[in-house]
Amino acid sequence: MGDLARINTNVAAMRAFQTLTDINTRIVKTQEHISTGKVVNRASDSPSDYYISRTLERSINSVKRQNDNIERGINFLQTNDSRLGQVANILIEMSDLANQANSIAVTSAEKQAIQQDLEQLRMEVEAILHSGVSSRLYTGFTLGGLHGVSLTGNLTSNPLSALTINGTHINVTGSQTVLDNTISNIDKALDIVLRDEERLGSFIKRLEVEFDVNEVEIVNLKASLSSIADADLAEEQMELTKLNILQQAALAMLAQSNSAPQSIMMLFN
Repeated sequence: MGDLARINTNVAAMRAFQTLTDINTRIVKTQEHISTGKVVNRASDSPSDYYISRTLERSINSVKRQNDNIERGINFLQTNDSRLGQVANILIEMSDLANQANSIAVTSAEKQAIQQDLEQLRMEVEAILHSGVSSRLYTGFTLGGLHGVSLTGNLTSNPLSALTINGTHINVTGSQTVLDNTISNIDKALDIVLRDEERLGSFIKRLEVEFDVNEVEIVNLKASLSSIADADLAEEQMELTKLNILQQAALAMLAQSNSAPQSIMMLFN
């Protein structure tokens, strides 16, 4: 009768129970794969794949953070670019007023009025450069993929020093030479501001390109991570269905193995 006659140790039941335990463990893992959508949830699932997936996650987060910084940098540059644009608009208006004064038909009184307008506009330029435009643009800064860039002007001491416009450089009430110098000074100031705007525009464009490159890199990294860590839900569901059937079969065999030794009692009747 073999193992059936040795009732003290029910080997068949033990084997059925061991099989059932293994199936239950596999069911729990499959259910975890389905619920999390991942086949690698801890290092014990696959040590090498776990290491690679965590490294990829770190790389993805790093590129995402870089793009967040780039977005902030673009906003910073665009804000300053718009303020320099305001300065350029004022300088264009100042140039128009100075050229208006450069006419023999303009009286001294009219030149005095133009001079007052120019002075107010000059003060507005100074106010924008002092409080509106960041001095970091002119002292060098690191931003996204841009390192140590700076603009052509100089805001560290006198915001207008590099623009050559101040009370002594803007005067339409003096001689023709003074008036010509005033027009020239305003045009030079406008040229500096426009060149700074141009550089800001190139910085912004470069950051936008870098942002797009990083977005592609994020997609590629996520694709790599998916191929390693993501679960195939259709396959996992088929595996779960198979294991559920095997679990029922193992339970039936365990019950049968537990009851089989009772047949030995027939020998005592």
